[in-house]
Amino acid sequence: MYNKITPNSQKSDLRVGVFICRCGGNISDIVDIERLKNSIDADVIEEFENLCSLNGRKIIRDNIVNNDLDRVVIASCSPITHEKTFQDYIQPLNPYLMDMANLREQCSWVHNDIEKATDKAITLVNASIEKVKQSQAVDPILCQTPESAAVIGGGISGISAALSLAKQGVKTYLIEKKPSIGGNMVKIGKVFSPVKLAEECGMCLLNPIMNETVWHENIEILTNTKVLNTERRAGNFNILLESNPRYVDEDKCISCGKCIEECPVEVPNIWDDGLSMRKAIYKPFSQSYPDAYTIDMENCEKCGKCMRKCPMDAIYLKGEKEVIPLNVGAVILATGHKTFDPELRPEYGYGRYEDVITQSELGRIMGVNGPTKGKLKMLSKEEVPRRVVMIQCVGSRDEKPDGHKYCSKVCCMVALKNANIIKHKYPDTDVIICYTDMRTPGMYEKYYKHGQENGIRLLRGRPGEVNKKGDSLVVRVEDTLQKKFTEIETDMVVLSTAMEPSTGSQEIAEIMDVGLTEDMFIKETHPKIKPVTTDVKGAYVCGSAQGPKDITDSIMQAHAAASKVAEIMNDGLEIEPFVAEIDDERCNLCEDCISICKYKAMSIKDDKIYIDPMSCSGCGKCLTVCKPKAINIHGNIDEKIFATISGMLKDKKEGEKRILVFLDQVGYTAADNIGVNRVDYPESIYIIKIHSVNRVMPKHIIYALENGADGVFIGEYPGDLMYQEVENKMNQIREEIKEHGMDPERLQFSNVYIPYFRGLANKFKEFDEKIESINEEA
Repeated sequence: MYNKITPNSQKSDLRVGVFICRCGGNISDIVDIERLKNSIDADVIEEFENLCSLNGRKIIRDNIVNNDLDRVVIASCSPITHEKTFQDYIQPLNPYLMDMANLREQCSWVHNDIEKATDKAITLVNASIEKVKQSQAVDPILCQTPESAAVIGGGISGISAALSLAKQGVKTYLIEKKPSIGGNMVKIGKVFSPVKLAEECGMCLLNPIMNETVWHENIEILTNTKVLNTERRAGNFNILLESNPRYVDEDKCISCGKCIEECPVEVPNIWDDGLSMRKAIYKPFSQSYPDAYTIDMENCEKCGKCMRKCPMDAIYLKGEKEVIPLNVGAVILATGHKTFDPELRPEYGYGRYEDVITQSELGRIMGVNGPTKGKLKMLSKEEVPRRVVMIQCVGSRDEKPDGHKYCSKVCCMVALKNANIIKHKYPDTDVIICYTDMRTPGMYEKYYKHGQENGIRLLRGRPGEVNKKGDSLVVRVEDTLQKKFTEIETDMVVLSTAMEPSTGSQEIAEIMDVGLTEDMFIKETHPKIKPVTTDVKGAYVCGSAQGPKDITDSIMQAHAAASKVAEIMNDGLEIEPFVAEIDDERCNLCEDCISICKYKAMSIKDDKIYIDPMSCSGCGKCLTVCKPKAINIHGNIDEKIFATISGMLKDKKEGEKRILVFLDQVGYTAADNIGVNRVDYPESIYIIKIHSVNRVMPKHIIYALENGADGVFIGEYPGDLMYQEVENKMNQIREEIKEHGMDPERLQFSNVYIPYFRGLANKFKEFDEKIESINEEA
């Protein structure tokens, strides 16, 4: 039988204070606070409505000083969002002599039964009390970061972030996988404003910012370039970039355009949404940067005609991809968005009828730099449409397959903008917007009223289908205000398609292990108190990579992200101290730890083993191979795991079921998301947060099962370097469980992902049912 091992036992008379937050009813509406207070054993027990407030801080600090407290337990919300706040609040105590019992995200928000939720809250607080008694005073590690940053994505948010950083003296690399910076703003023609009724030229606003970015000495622009790999080490991001050749020397090219006169290949121009044609050698748009032509080698016939025509000898048809290493102190993700594919809604006839187009395509048609030079024309014939019907929420607020439940936020305003432009230029053209709900928040309401005064007609109802009748299109729609069905004959239909996460956002999230939301946008650590901050230290997000938003919000978020980068450049990056340390007197420099470390955190430096705190995960793998026992993990982790298990199993009732779930940062965040989205799971699930799943040893699991745990669930993110290691270890642990006369099926190992929190909730339910079946058979 495994026993708790406490080689560094603390004094037995530690004074512990427990501070319970009612969280404005978020906790106290479900958890019986009075019963909770009466059921725990601590030297001080206090409750407060909002413990994270300044008054809450005073209560905590006064009690620490007046009651000589040694340890503190905060029974409130998730440590993911508020741990740093409460670590500051417990001064003058060491920040790591505090633990948080998660009564909100993992109790009151996932359970509805007051009696059972309160029982669980009591257990969670007891576990925190036991754990904090084993905590040691350790100091956080401060890593200085180089004053350089990479901004990934060259749209308006990426450009704005790069320019803001550069002006603060930070060397910035602006990385764009397309041949030019500029992003989606290049294509939209005119833009709307919250305080102006007049629409403004998008390029007129973008060009000065682009020019300033191009000429700033602290900015290096890398186009035709994508990220291959990133590695976080000692306050640095080591990034590998792959740069594709342009096949045109941008230093020699004078953009004379003679090359395109000779090129025989024509393909649809993606910068015009396929509404015009371009050559295989082309310039994305007239004001693009770099101000040089590029060759689309997928469509180039390599005939050499452009080479022979070029007066500057700037063209070459043989080029190799280049791998570029980059070392920076921070990364901003500005990878933008794409739009919903309207062909997924065949009932609207997109791709079947020429005059069914998207708002993006209408923006190109109405743009002065577009295929028709700003003249509104039907695609089927060179005529101004007599009527235009706009259909909102195509792919947004849509629960059909491939649709998105979220609102895309800007579609109503984009439709109003394009409708207003049409009414200004072509007052005789009838414009009807079929909407679900018109959403024009704040100052945009003024623009909405302006559109109505211009004669834009609004019909509440989502059309069912679009068909052809003679030379006209027919939109069938239910007017939900008048409660009748109607058919509208029109010359043109414009679909307001949803904003979706770009493929670039999903790719970079996978490369950097950055969390994604349920909708696959890049996730902020907390949308209220930690906006633009991602789960990866030193990595931030801005613009529509984070979610649907307009240009104004994208620029504001870009400046916020740049500000956060500047903070860590000035103050350094603080990381948790639960990493390995070497006893140099014992170490014999055998280098076994170096060879086994999957995080490459160890190296030889000045004839000693050096451990990079930014790379070390505290997984403990190195401990297993160190023969002289020269390695230790800061923070008394082993003892804290045993203590937490004991607390989770304390006062377990006859017939009660308790399943212990071990999750690291990724898994714990996914579990929090279950609560945030009010998805329930069985009360038997008790979650224990650990720094690395690899730190859960066979002795911990067997100790848990021998002392009353009905099951043990271990979750690991498949992208973690230790995933395979942990997965392989599970079979060994099952054999040990069997040897101790217990059912190995009581242990489950599963992969977890931050976006797929509903799947994690389902796994909890399935494992609970499995354990119930095992218990019945036992």
